[in-house]
Amino acid sequence: MNTQLMPVPFHGDTVVLVGKDNEPYVAMRSIVENMGLAWQVQHRKINERFCSVVTEMVTTGADGKQYGMTCLPLRKLAAWLYSISPNKVAPELRDKIIQYQEECDEVLWNYWTKGAATRTGAVPAGQMAIMSRSRLTLMKELQRSRNKAVRDALGEEIARLSESMGLRVPDLDAIGTVEPPQADVVAEFWAALLQLDSKGIAYNHSKDPQLIGLNMPHLGELFAANGVQTVIGTEVTTALKRCTEPQFLGQKAVDSTIRRTTTKCWVFKKPAQIQAQ
Repeated sequence: MNTQLMPVPFHGDTVVLVGKDNEPYVAMRSIVENMGLAWQVQHRKINERFCSVVTEMVTTGADGKQYGMTCLPLRKLAAWLYSISPNKVAPELRDKIIQYQEECDEVLWNYWTKGAATRTGAVPAGQMAIMSRSRLTLMKELQRSRNKAVRDALGEEIARLSESMGLRVPDLDAIGTVEPPQADVVAEFWAALLQLDSKGIAYNHSKDPQLIGLNMPHLGELFAANGVQTVIGTEVTTALKRCTEPQFLGQKAVDSTIRRTTTKCWVFKKPAQIQAQ
C-alpha cells in the first residue's frame, strides 16, 4: 500500500490530504478540530454514518513513532460537512463551519488533481492566519458592545476583512445586541421625572436653582412608590453620563434640601428655559 501525506493550507489552517493507492482521503481529526468541534463526538458520528468507507491508516511521525489516522474518502467529505448544522453550534464557530462546507472539498480536490489550490488575488497563508484572528477578535468585541456607533464601526471592519478573505459577511445583527438609542433612554428618564413633578414630589436635592441634584437610590424609591415604570439600570446611567440637555456635570456631594445633610448626587445643569420658570 502506497500512502502519501500532503498538508494543505486552508484559510490559516492545515488540512491533511492522504493519498492511498492513487485515491485521495482526508485525515478527519485535523478538520474536526480546525472547525472547533469535539473530536470524540465527530469520530463516533463518522464511524456510524460512513462505516463502509471510513478507514484507519497508520503513518510514521517525525519522531519515528507510528500514529493512527481516521480517514474519509475525499468524495465523501462534503456529505459529512453538510451533516453539521451551523445553527446548532456556538455563534463564533458558525462562519468557519460554513467556510469549510462551501470551499474545503473543492480546495482539496484541486490540490489533489493540480498539485495546488490557488486563486487570483489569494492571500498568503501567514497573512490569512493573522486576518482570521483579527476577524474573530472583532466579532468577539461586537458580541460585547452595545453601542450602535461602535458596533457599526466594528461591522464595517468585519465586512472588509471577510471580503478580503473571500468569506461570507456574517449576520452582524445576530451578534450581540444594540442598546436603545441614547436619546430615547434619556427622554424616558426625564419624562419619568415630569411624572413626579406632576404629583408635587420633591426629588431635586440641590439648593442651587440652576442645578438638578439626583440621588439615584432615592429616586428609584420614589419611582417605585409612585407607580412610575422606570428602572434606573446600566443603560440609563450610561446614557445620562453623556447627557448634554440637561448637561451632566458629574457626581458630587450636595447639601441636600430634602435630607438636610450632605448627599451624593448626580448633578445636572438645568436647561435655560427651566431656569427661567
